[in-house]
Amino acid sequence: TTTCPTSADIVLLVDSSNSLGNKAFPSMKSFINKMISHLTATPNQYRIALAQYSDDLHVEFRLDTYKAKNPMLNHVKKNVVFKGGSIKTGNALREVHETYFKGPTSGRDKERILVILTSGKSEDAVGEPARILKSDGVKIIALGIQDVSPRELQSMATPQFSYTFRTVRDLSMSSQNMTKIIEDVIQTDINDIIPTVKTTSSDSVADVVFIVDEGVSKPKSEDIKNFLQGTVSFLDVKKNCTKIGLVTYSSEPHVLALLSEETNETAILQKIQGFSPREGKANTGAAIKATRKNIFSVKYGSRKAQGIEQIAILITHRPSEDNVSEAARDLRRTGVTVFTIGIENANNTQLTQIASYPPQLYATKLTAFSDLPKQARTLQKKLLNQIQDKQYVQSERRELLKTGCVDTEEADIYVLIDGSTSIYPVDFGDIKKFLKEVIKMFNIGLNKVRFGAVQFSQSRSLEFELDEYSKRDDLETAIDNIRQIYGNTYIGEALTFMQPLFKKAREQRAGRVPCHLIVLTDGKSHDSVKESAERLRSEMVNIYAIGVKDADEAQLLEIAGSKSRTYFVQEFDSLKNIKNEIVQGICSGEACKEMTADIMFLVDSSGSIGPENFSKMKNFMRELVNKSDISRDRVQVGVVQFSDIKKEEFQLNQYSSKSDIFSAIDKMSLIGETTLTGGALTFVADYFRPPKGARPAVRKILILITDGEARDAVESPAKALRDQGVVIYSVGVFNANKTQLEEISGKHELVFYIENFDILKHIEDEIIFGICTPHEECKRIERLDVVFVIDGSGSINSSEYQTMKDFMIALVNRSDVGPDRVQFGAVKYSGEPETFFYLNKYTTKSEIVKAIQNDATLGGSTYTAKAIGYSEALFAQEHGGRKSKGVPQILIVITDGDSHDKAQLGDTAKRLRDNGIIIYAVGIEGADITELLAMAGSEDKYYYVDTFEGLKNTSVAISEKVCNDSKPECEIQADLVFLIDGSSSIDQTDFTRMKDFLKNVLDQIYYDHNVQIGIAQYSDKYKREFGLGTFQSKSELNNQIQNIKQMTGTTLIGAALKQVKEFFAPARTRRVTRNVRPVLLVVTDGKSYDDVAEPAEDLRKEGVNTYAIGVGDIDHSQLMQIAGIPERKYTVRDFKELKIIKKRLVGDLSCFVDIVMGFDISSQKRGDRLFQGQYQLETYLPNMLKALTSLSSLSCSVGTKTQSSVAVYLNNTITPVSSKFQFDSEKIWNSLRESLIDKPSHLNGNFLESLWKTFPRLDALITVVLEGASKIDELQYIEFGKGFEYMTQLTIGKRNIDKALSKYVVSHSEKLQCMCFSFSLFQGSRGLPGPMGEQGNKGCDGSKGPKGSPGPRGLPGDRGEKGLRGDHVSFPSANLFYFILYDSLGFTQSGKGGRGCHPGCFCAVQLWLRALAPAGGIGDPGPPGEPGPKGIRGKMATCIFILCDLYNNCFYLLEKPECPVYPTELVFALDISQDVTSQLFERMREIVISVVKATKIRDSNCPVGARVAVVSYNSNTHYLIRFSEFYGKNQLLNKFNNLAYERSSSERDIAGAMRFVARNVFKRTRQGPNVRKIAVFFSNGPSADESSLNTAVLEYTAFSIVPVVIAFNDVPLLRRAFTMDDTGFFQIININQEDDYEPFLETFQRCTLCYDKCKPDEFCERRRPQSPPAYVDAAFLLDSSQKISGAEFENVKNFLSRVLDNFDISSEPQTSSTGDRVAVVSHAPPGFKLRPGRSPVKKEFDFVTYSSSQLMKGHIEESVRQLNGAAALGHAIQWTIDNVFLTAPHSRQHKAIFVISAGETSQWDKDILKKASLRAKCEGYALFVISLGHVYNDTELEDLASIPLEHHLIQLGRVHKPELEYVVRFIKPFVHLLRRKEQMYYKLTIACNSLMV
Repeated sequence: TTTCPTSADIVLLVDSSNSLGNKAFPSMKSFINKMISHLTATPNQYRIALAQYSDDLHVEFRLDTYKAKNPMLNHVKKNVVFKGGSIKTGNALREVHETYFKGPTSGRDKERILVILTSGKSEDAVGEPARILKSDGVKIIALGIQDVSPRELQSMATPQFSYTFRTVRDLSMSSQNMTKIIEDVIQTDINDIIPTVKTTSSDSVADVVFIVDEGVSKPKSEDIKNFLQGTVSFLDVKKNCTKIGLVTYSSEPHVLALLSEETNETAILQKIQGFSPREGKANTGAAIKATRKNIFSVKYGSRKAQGIEQIAILITHRPSEDNVSEAARDLRRTGVTVFTIGIENANNTQLTQIASYPPQLYATKLTAFSDLPKQARTLQKKLLNQIQDKQYVQSERRELLKTGCVDTEEADIYVLIDGSTSIYPVDFGDIKKFLKEVIKMFNIGLNKVRFGAVQFSQSRSLEFELDEYSKRDDLETAIDNIRQIYGNTYIGEALTFMQPLFKKAREQRAGRVPCHLIVLTDGKSHDSVKESAERLRSEMVNIYAIGVKDADEAQLLEIAGSKSRTYFVQEFDSLKNIKNEIVQGICSGEACKEMTADIMFLVDSSGSIGPENFSKMKNFMRELVNKSDISRDRVQVGVVQFSDIKKEEFQLNQYSSKSDIFSAIDKMSLIGETTLTGGALTFVADYFRPPKGARPAVRKILILITDGEARDAVESPAKALRDQGVVIYSVGVFNANKTQLEEISGKHELVFYIENFDILKHIEDEIIFGICTPHEECKRIERLDVVFVIDGSGSINSSEYQTMKDFMIALVNRSDVGPDRVQFGAVKYSGEPETFFYLNKYTTKSEIVKAIQNDATLGGSTYTAKAIGYSEALFAQEHGGRKSKGVPQILIVITDGDSHDKAQLGDTAKRLRDNGIIIYAVGIEGADITELLAMAGSEDKYYYVDTFEGLKNTSVAISEKVCNDSKPECEIQADLVFLIDGSSSIDQTDFTRMKDFLKNVLDQIYYDHNVQIGIAQYSDKYKREFGLGTFQSKSELNNQIQNIKQMTGTTLIGAALKQVKEFFAPARTRRVTRNVRPVLLVVTDGKSYDDVAEPAEDLRKEGVNTYAIGVGDIDHSQLMQIAGIPERKYTVRDFKELKIIKKRLVGDLSCFVDIVMGFDISSQKRGDRLFQGQYQLETYLPNMLKALTSLSSLSCSVGTKTQSSVAVYLNNTITPVSSKFQFDSEKIWNSLRESLIDKPSHLNGNFLESLWKTFPRLDALITVVLEGASKIDELQYIEFGKGFEYMTQLTIGKRNIDKALSKYVVSHSEKLQCMCFSFSLFQGSRGLPGPMGEQGNKGCDGSKGPKGSPGPRGLPGDRGEKGLRGDHVSFPSANLFYFILYDSLGFTQSGKGGRGCHPGCFCAVQLWLRALAPAGGIGDPGPPGEPGPKGIRGKMATCIFILCDLYNNCFYLLEKPECPVYPTELVFALDISQDVTSQLFERMREIVISVVKATKIRDSNCPVGARVAVVSYNSNTHYLIRFSEFYGKNQLLNKFNNLAYERSSSERDIAGAMRFVARNVFKRTRQGPNVRKIAVFFSNGPSADESSLNTAVLEYTAFSIVPVVIAFNDVPLLRRAFTMDDTGFFQIININQEDDYEPFLETFQRCTLCYDKCKPDEFCERRRPQSPPAYVDAAFLLDSSQKISGAEFENVKNFLSRVLDNFDISSEPQTSSTGDRVAVVSHAPPGFKLRPGRSPVKKEFDFVTYSSSQLMKGHIEESVRQLNGAAALGHAIQWTIDNVFLTAPHSRQHKAIFVISAGETSQWDKDILKKASLRAKCEGYALFVISLGHVYNDTELEDLASIPLEHHLIQLGRVHKPELEYVVRFIKPFVHLLRRKEQMYYKLTIACNSLMV
């Protein structure tokens, strides 16, 4: 190791040319000043010189001119001036060499450094003068700005010391980094150095956010700034590369830089420079949460949706004072990779909890702040490593692992998963995701790898056995159907439970299959695990123990029995990170069973290694050797060391035992010089040849271990090695050059780039597994029909015949044998052929191998043609042939001699080939080559070997060919579009290869009408080659592909992605009933010159699944942006390798709905069948089940597929029926069909409670009426969750009930945004007696229902007491289905797991069951009970009385009603505008917490209690907590406690916040007549816009939302706006900031939140605001034209009647000036069209016709009829003004025309309409427009209505009652607004004046 020089001569050569310009020169001088200031300028350390150049050199001062900094700085300030001229950098370099560097150095340790700064491309050559300088030992740092050529910079600079900056300002900001750069270049050894390429920009594309603890001292903050500046300077910070975000925190987080803002290095460096310390607590969790919400979101610039890596880096020096694990887990779950750097007193446990897994890669601990700046370069390498890993390494290694697991053909794997209460449901979801990912790595089948699952807590639940599911999709669905069981953790009992399951498995497969158990737990077991685990292991079960969170690691080791099978992660989201390790452990046994290889270690022994690390390298080699099967026949190992020399330690064949190899490794000693890796690679090549011990036909592996950059060329010698077939693993620590390592290995996935030598032990298993499973183009023959034609003639002896049998067995062993995969048949022949076995005779590999092994020769002559002709019959369908299913058919003929019927051979073979059978001909010794060619038909399909022994080697080549002929099972339903690169960078040969690749991909797909193919080509142009479905046959498609002509040009993928959208219909219109996937496959060979991210994301938003294939030197980040996820990104080195990925691509080519079905049948007795007496149900249920388990039309989100499952709920059968979710409708039907009833069921509280306990998250209750039910209209009162369709009733007799049911499920599923939920189907029971109540008011008369069916024989009755007078209400008689939607995702995240429903939820249903008890039919009399006095019959109650009465009864049952009484949606809006202080924010938070503590919080889907959402607002409104997050009270309070104050400079807009809450937050709330919506707004002051406040109040009334404002200052405009409300519910509560708020909250709690309309609190007597003494004349203009349907017209009439209640109708309209007056006018009569004398309207009644609203309503109901004429709105307005308003006496102060429009007015009426509406406005009329339906003219409506439009125009999409009710409620406060005197409607002065002229 050489000593680094301590001094240097530094020459600054700066550009002063016209290219830089006079304007930029001051910034250049600033850079020079700053750089000199940062350097230690003394004669003993750094001597500094300065020169300028343009077309000549100008010397400013020499190295010995100044001995201190100040004189230099003065010279720069006074004497350095802009020169101007052309830019000749080459000339400047020559003159610098002559002027400054010609003579010898002043001492051996004096370095010579040239810092050149240039602004453009030189007019002369720079390469040669730069080379001369470097050959004289001068190190060059090249800095470029503006229009500089990066290539030119690199050619001048010492490798890795060229830098580009966008502007001189950017350069100036980086001046502080020059000291570090100079130190680095001084330490760089330039002996024998060769240029290396700087990291490409595509490898540095990421969103990187720093989270920095600011609670430090000033000096330490400088270390932090230096670190941040250093790290940022190393990254490629600009818009399309690396984007930086910055968050600082102490007590509260502060966002200094958003990803959307800081897109250049200068800006972010300025933000870092402004970083300063701030005192406060260390609330790291809050900072992480704020980062997730406010930084890593698309809104603020995150590019996650584009597939860009998301990285967070936390820097802290102290323990956090809040919870970090939950916040960090949530951040990681969003896909963010988290690095942690802890300094000084940072808590190691917390750092590990926060960091991504594994912690040794992502968590760093430093002892002092002074160490932090040195970490910048290390962190940069970590970041680049992470980005590259995500972009291409991980997906390739995953594919290698999956390939290796193909060798695990048979295995029995059980998963034993912890379902205890300590696991949150979201964590349980992570477990299920983990299991599904594990399953994807294996070949699933009954005779292959089988999976079973058991869940445990204190009980055990066998979820599914090994033989239950034989398809991967079914297994994944079964895992999704697992429901957490909760309880305590008893692992020992669970392990004991597994023993008989594994015993059964061994019996099923005769004990020949390896058994594995994966145990997953998050806690310490309450019982002993050791004994039961040892018993399982003694029975040859391999146990893998995975611990999470609080799992006991000692117990995990007892369970697994081996440290190598023990795993631990901090959080459940990290399970995905250990999935590969688990799978690798399972697969290693088979993959490495026959491991054979020659392995050479090439070990860096240079001085930079050091003795300690050299020892770690030796231990690494020892471990790899220890994990290999060392012997002469299996694995051989050799070692070569290198530095500047090469040293052989031992050759491959020198040692054959591990102990000898260990001894030789231990004796190795360090060489300790420079690193010449290229020469070492050339040297080691000889060791892979036989003279040095290598073996022919054995896998060759080289493992390079290095810690430094090679000083010589590596690419060429490495390629030479790879061309010899050597696979090179490159292991380098961070001082190594990763680009060089990739050049050496040739593949990214073979490079292991690690931070230090300690991490070597973590990569051992991965390297060993890679050696065991080399990459092969085709690992397994997947789907074929293969028939052997075996020559059994007398010329073949038994030994030779055995060789033939071995050849066939080798092919069978490489195949995936099974009825749906590869089938084998065989024909033997000599003189006559005979069938050996048909394709469908044997279904397992072992059976086929056994049959072949037991075979013997026939003897006789050779008649090959006859045998081939005979073999054709074996491919027939009756013998197992699958040609009709698209399965390729292959005939393999093996013969050793001439055929006696050679004349027929060619024609016979051709007939088979013409029939689609591929023939391979294998000839041995005496076989005739012409015959072989005649059979095969082409030279690539026949093989000839001289000896039978040679047949062994031929089997490999033939199996490779056959493997490529096989097809995966790919019956996709897709619109498949290929977008192919036709740019000029692809030569004609490669373009042809690409077209062949397309044909090969299509050949892998078995398709019919479900698959449509389209192709487009692009370069800088775009061409649609042919559209989807144009060609349906493969031959047509292949011909069309072959005819595609290359277009040439440059590469613009982004433009092509925009245009290729033409192939795909928009997601909103695309039908998904067939689950047809839109798939786009993009092929490119280079970098696109336009943006690809946005168009690619647009395609994904439309549901298009995009796959990206990159060929050659491509931009990985662009490819990732196109594909979106790594799994859809593929890369190959050249077009010849495209064939490698065809099967993987095709193989890669949800949403879940859970439905609970139960039956409650009261009319049955013990022993009856379930469906006895329910014939319609028995008939329709199979189809209903089938429909419900195949909901293909549900589109939860674009591009997803639906999986629905059904569980059965029955609690009254003799034999229990399973309540697990299943997706096989036939299996469900069979379980129900023969079920026998134990006792009748009753739909009562106990029944519902049992149901709720079984399925604790019910999202809705919907009834379906069966035969014999009556008065079904009242069922709506026990239903919830149906929204606006609560009046709709399903019946079993409905036509196509199965389709109607599916449609209903789908529509409600999509309303819930595709949450998982369930339905229950029940038959209703006879109701229980209602609770005693007082006599009700007289109710409405009901219609007579059909006669009820006879009831069952009654049971003996108990003696009754005298009853009180009760209410008489009707309820449907027995026989009902009930559906119950079940939210299986919405579990409460509490420590005790999900809770069942609160009794109030039962109350919401039970109260109807009790009070609406049906009167059943008369049953047979039962044994008499003791008589009780008769109760008094009650009268029928009205619906409204029933509602209140039921709630009274309900809460009587619950003893004390909770607050709120009714289901409530409660929103808090926190004011965070500019005048809100942290103290005031804290007060708001305290008030919210106080309210929530006193409130019943709904923590499930039961319609009881309050759901809470929180927003914050200033000029904008943001979500803090959403309703959908469903927090329990404790968690909700924790959320509130973690809300952080954020300082804002924005103004207050409470009106905007109110509208946001109404339109967004309340958008998807629970609907129903009793659901209350309350919004509480905090305000610290007035809002300026009165009109917006009025709009908000109008909408709140219309939406039935109650607003409450807690004001800390006066809000006069808001108080004024609230006077529009006449209910008294709208409240403004003024609270002084210092006063106790509890007394003020009492009014809110008693009179709003807890208010019971059935039991009004006297304290809350509503003060109705007095209406001002101003009245309204209102005319309603009713569109009665043909544009509105009859049914819609009836709805509008009903609306008119309802809206009349909003007016105070005058009792004396003719004579009095008090009271409102209303007129109704319809338009236009049939035939009216500008006919003189014809009225354009029908006057229904005018202002003086009626004196009460009841009379008006009667007229509307009885007399208003649709006119069905043409619309004439303009004429109608004009007529109404002239004939209604102007003729009425005693005109009111305010005049309003309410226009009800069903569409655009007639063309001939448009001009009149413009004039009439303008006239009306000018004369002071308010024009209020209600637009109905989807057809309208926006401009016409907006011109018609008064302003502001928000007050006067409502557009309804549908003419339905709920929508019209909104308008009724809207008009009510509008009328109050109208009454205000200052509300004027004649502000159109100019327009009105022109009208009067």
